[in-house]
Amino acid sequence: MTSSAIFSTAFNCFAIVLFAVCWGAIIIKIIKSRYAQVKRVKAEVVDKYKNQIVTKHGITERYVVVFSAGGKRLAFDVSEFSFAGYRIKEKGTLEYKGNKIIDFK
Repeated sequence: MTSSAIFSTAFNCFAIVLFAVCWGAIIIKIIKSRYAQVKRVKAEVVDKYKNQIVTKHGITERYVVVFSAGGKRLAFDVSEFSFAGYRIKEKGTLEYKGNKIIDFK
């Protein structure tokens, strides 16, 4: 085998392993989010922002609300409708499961 053939084979193996690891991480994240326990914590809204994502199909908007709870920052994607209801410095009890907000009162 020539050195270029060995390099090509090694690169292909590396690419396959990297691809598998990435997909494995994505699958684990989805499973953890879906089967996570419901958590309730005292929290405060510390930030909220809107991102515009440009794709070949047009512009999509992503609404994010950021909470501070127990020294951690928790960010959640929310709908445009719920986004309008959150106020910065608002305090309450945040109930969430994985990466989804269940309630904030």
